[in-house]
Amino acid sequence: MEFREVVNKRYSMRQYQKTDVPENLVREVVELAKLAPSAGNLQSYKVYVTHEKIAYNAPLSFVICADPERSASRYGNRGKTLYSIQDATIFSAYLQLAIVDAGLSSVWVGAFRE
Repeated sequence: MEFREVVNKRYSMRQYQKTDVPENLVREVVELAKLAPSAGNLQSYKVYVTHEKIAYNAPLSFVICADPERSASRYGNRGKTLYSIQDATIFSAYLQLAIVDAGLSSVWVGAFRE
């Protein structure tokens, strides 16, 4: 799929089919998203995959968390308070595009209980 098509096809899906996503496809989209820019190439985020029904009955969810300590190890407080958050955010954006390229859909969920 061409990049323009991927971007045009991406939208927030709020109803999902009750089908499983193959684990190899999950690994593939995560590996592709890891090509996102990252401060110092530290990839200061963590990715968790859960099959719990977190939102909209999606068959799985990616939980992306900044890893402030990893970024702080090189960049100090700025890495901790900014770069790690940027790394996690851009990874998430790339992940959503990789999901579309794989023929699937996603939705960004920003409201959650920590």
